[in-house]
Amino acid sequence: MQSTATKIILLGGGYVSVWAYRSLAKQLRTQLRNGQVEITVICPNTHHAFHGWTAETLTGILQEQNQVSPLADIMPYAQHIQGQAIAVDLKTKTVKVKMTAGLVEKQLPYDHLLLGIGSFDSENIDGISQYGYQIKAHQAFQRTKEAIPALVWQAAQAASEAQELLTFTVAGGGFTGVEIACNLVEYVTILKNMYPSLHQIQPRVRLVHRGERVLPVLQADYNYLVKYAEKIMSQYGIDVINNTGLTRLTSEGAFLSNGSFLPSSMVISTVGQSRFQLPGTERMTRDSVERIYTNRYQQIPGYTDVWGGGDACNVTHHQTGEACPANALWAIKHGEYVGRNIARAIQGKALKPFTYRGLGQSASLGMGKGITELYGLQFTGVIAWLMRWFFFNYFMPSRRVMLRGIGDWLSLTFTRRRKGLITTSGEQESASNSVSYVIASSR
Repeated sequence: MQSTATKIILLGGGYVSVWAYRSLAKQLRTQLRNGQVEITVICPNTHHAFHGWTAETLTGILQEQNQVSPLADIMPYAQHIQGQAIAVDLKTKTVKVKMTAGLVEKQLPYDHLLLGIGSFDSENIDGISQYGYQIKAHQAFQRTKEAIPALVWQAAQAASEAQELLTFTVAGGGFTGVEIACNLVEYVTILKNMYPSLHQIQPRVRLVHRGERVLPVLQADYNYLVKYAEKIMSQYGIDVINNTGLTRLTSEGAFLSNGSFLPSSMVISTVGQSRFQLPGTERMTRDSVERIYTNRYQQIPGYTDVWGGGDACNVTHHQTGEACPANALWAIKHGEYVGRNIARAIQGKALKPFTYRGLGQSASLGMGKGITELYGLQFTGVIAWLMRWFFFNYFMPSRRVMLRGIGDWLSLTFTRRRKGLITTSGEQESASNSVSYVIASSR
């Protein structure tokens, strides 16, 4: 017998789907418990990754399991299907899913569909898939994380090539690129100090940015924060190359748009995001970067039962009239608002427009160093770094995972150990001494 329950399908396990689920569970708790409403989450992964801690997880401060929250734990009233949505039929209101296990395909009906499929790293640069490193997708992140200590170890075994092997290029002068560049310098310094043969070698990091200055989203109103970030990068010895971008990667480094070549053992790209065009959604209107437009209630125009948010969609900021920024906080709020509206639609209530004004923005520039803008106020240094720390822990969807992560931070604070750093005991002691030096030098 076919269920008569109202069926909600959430595509993706990112910020939009997680916070939409939270709103739905709060507004429709009784209906979910008695079976009147069913929520299905379709995601190829079993965990939600909190990308705010990317730099900290990449550099061993946090263990990887303390960056991710199991979907089954944070969305307990939902059915979880581990698979990939490969098509949607807007007429029959069904989603075709390819299951991860066994490659079986299923057709799932829906009454309401949320497009929270996010974005993925662009591979438009020649050679990036073969020679470059990226950090958004889990496999790409894992490859990058494993490569850094491997390069340092290799440098320790080949003194004549050490400086060459400890030369890195980061592409992108936005928040992610700046965070990665600063934290990378600290991390490689800690790693190389484990090896006596590398004590006299200084890691070299270059940051390549197409704009005139880094952090372009801050420049108009928050130049003080940009100047502080530039000062910290200068102190780290990071060579910032503005007004240029990557054109081609090889096994030896990166060719730039200004015609020069940067020898690099590793090129980490944080530039360019692509959107997945789900078959069946071709008629939906998109902007110049392939985001699907929504109306003020986060419905897809022409489809009152299809909703969207996050990186996959263009949700208009109600004050500026422009697309909301593509970052975690806005995706969280898209999910929160759209979940409420889906619940209101099911309850027969009037929908409410997306009116979130924003909170602020923040970046870590290494241990104890940060920049934060909160409601227009600007903070730098330890205070900014701590503000970011508290905000990120607050928005971690799993309290259990948050507490485990705090344990990692306490370990770093009191024992000077990076619990995500896999080393031998002797190397860990050396790493602890290096951490002590880095923390002291940041004060």
